[in-house]
Amino acid sequence: DEPAFCGLSTLTMALNALNVDPGRTWKGPWRWYHESMLDCCDPIAKVKEEGITWPKFLCLARCNGVHVDAHRARDDDRNLQLFRRFVHEAVRQDIGCHQEEEDEVALKVLLVSYSRRAFGQTGDGHYSPIGGYHKGKD
Repeated sequence: DEPAFCGLSTLTMALNALNVDPGRTWKGPWRWYHESMLDCCDPIAKVKEEGITWPKFLCLARCNGVHVDAHRARDDDRNLQLFRRFVHEAVRQDIGCHQEEEDEVALKVLLVSYSRRAFGQTGDGHYSPIGGYHKGKD
């Protein structure tokens, strides 16, 4: 409901997709994450007013129990190839949940932060999960 909550919404989707237990109920008996529960690094009111920075986004992910492998993009071809590799790894994996993984490779999600201005959109910083990939349109 809040434009500045794109980071919180993106992280909420990821935590729920990974089946991470928030350790408390959301509504009724449901133990799912909601944006309002992500307040371990900054107060929700501050995020509503200012949005969330990349370091605070990483802080929120880590304090909610997930391993984060963070990368910053640079304008070079090597970096683009690395990004494509990360996309392929995220979208080509078998679906499961982290509780079933134990010694296996952990389920991954790919979340990005980018400038909306680069796409001619209003606003600037934005967070989004990567949900798929079409090699032919890359």
